[in-house]
Amino acid sequence: MNKYCSSCGVEMPAEAPQCRSCGAIQDNFVYKSRVAAAVIAFSTGLFGIHRFYLGQWWGIFYLLFFWTYIPMLVAIIEGIVFLATSQKVWNDKYNRGLSLGTEKGGVVVIVPLVFIGIAMVGIIAAIALPAYQDYTNRSKVLESKLVAQQLMPAVESYAFERQQWPRNLEQLDIAAPRTSDNVGSVEIDAGVIIVAPAASTGIAGALVYIPKAQGSSIVWDCTESTIDKRYLPADCR
Repeated sequence: MNKYCSSCGVEMPAEAPQCRSCGAIQDNFVYKSRVAAAVIAFSTGLFGIHRFYLGQWWGIFYLLFFWTYIPMLVAIIEGIVFLATSQKVWNDKYNRGLSLGTEKGGVVVIVPLVFIGIAMVGIIAAIALPAYQDYTNRSKVLESKLVAQQLMPAVESYAFERQQWPRNLEQLDIAAPRTSDNVGSVEIDAGVIIVAPAASTGIAGALVYIPKAQGSSIVWDCTESTIDKRYLPADCR
């Protein structure tokens, strides 16, 4: 089936994007920009919009799996590939070989992306570093908890045998508990176990374990600890 050139009226193949007689580009031809495709891939590639822009129906798979964020990574790579593709190869693949000149917006796209990437790294670091710091501090406080747990059986045994709480650590008559460099002081005050992290950890306060008799057993309460709640074990918050 043929059609007529919208400019000179010469009969031409229906699928031809350009008139061979006058060179006019036909109204039904839609030029697909390499730079525009890259920008769309970088900005909304998560949803496969760049594939729909290029007339490829399988962009729907990006929509189906966008929640995995894998399409976003794929789209970023595809955007880079688009910009790295030569204009001739691009036109042969997406524009039926028709050229409207060389697109020079690649640098304009890449430079903002570099700054956006730097900003994203900064944002991630601002979120991740405090979270990592909290994690390391909780690990250091956990070492103090382990020391307190070493003393609990001895305090319980002393209380059952003598029907009173030990006034200090020396009354337990046991070997010194195993500690680490992250543990500062270890005390017992009327049965209450107090373990403070070392000053080098930068963590203020102490873990405070208070024994409470419940029938024939003893339970320990550490909710009165004076360490920042962010660093406390879950049972002490």
